[in-house]
Amino acid sequence: MKFEIITLFPDYFDRALKQSLIGKAIEKKLFDIDIINLRDFATDKHRTVDDTPYGGGGGMVMMLEPLDNCLRSLGYSHRTGGRSPSEKERIALTSAAGRKFGQARAIEYSLCDRLTVICGHYLGIDERTTELYRMDELSIGDYILTGGEPAALVIIDAVARLIPGVLGNFESALNDSYMEQLLGAPSYTRPAEYEGLRVPRQLVEGNHSEIARFRRREAIRKCLINRPDLLKGADLSDEEIEYIKSLDDKVELE
Repeated sequence: MKFEIITLFPDYFDRALKQSLIGKAIEKKLFDIDIINLRDFATDKHRTVDDTPYGGGGGMVMMLEPLDNCLRSLGYSHRTGGRSPSEKERIALTSAAGRKFGQARAIEYSLCDRLTVICGHYLGIDERTTELYRMDELSIGDYILTGGEPAALVIIDAVARLIPGVLGNFESALNDSYMEQLLGAPSYTRPAEYEGLRVPRQLVEGNHSEIARFRRREAIRKCLINRPDLLKGADLSDEEIEYIKSLDDKVELE
């Protein structure tokens, strides 16, 4: 798979992409990442990529022409003809006004051959860019960042770890939070007892069916406490629905 990041601050990614599993995966050539400086596609000697918005108001807007030049240099074409993004190659724009990025989207992108991420800035990009190119506007949460670079890292990290070979044990990815519309179950490791706090007996007795049942119930309980909205879309058995009802008056909900 190939990742491309279009950014105003290419140095931002230098150290971050060399760390942990992502850095090791790049060394192993499990995927490629190209960092592209948008200012290289400006049309004036000052390498200008932003301008004041039509209609007035504060802030700046990322200009259409540098973005268009950049995307065309990568082989993308306008919707009216030529090679536009397919299901195997996608363009994502980080935007506070975008749809929320989640695990389902990460899985979708991990099956692609190519993902190009545009780091949004200022008030956003000239809206005509989204009319020229088919792209996904994505937000990583309901808050405002100083730029799209942190969001781009989040998206790439979430997608890259799903590529075969990146995780040493791919089963851990299958058991991630959100994979089944639930949060992950609590985890424990040695020692089995610490200052009077013991690891739940189900996890140490070795009964695999009891372990699975315990983890599933604990994931549901954690959802009820932290993210009850997720339970609306979860595939729950009748027994699990009854379990939720039994917990509903025993947990503190915000």
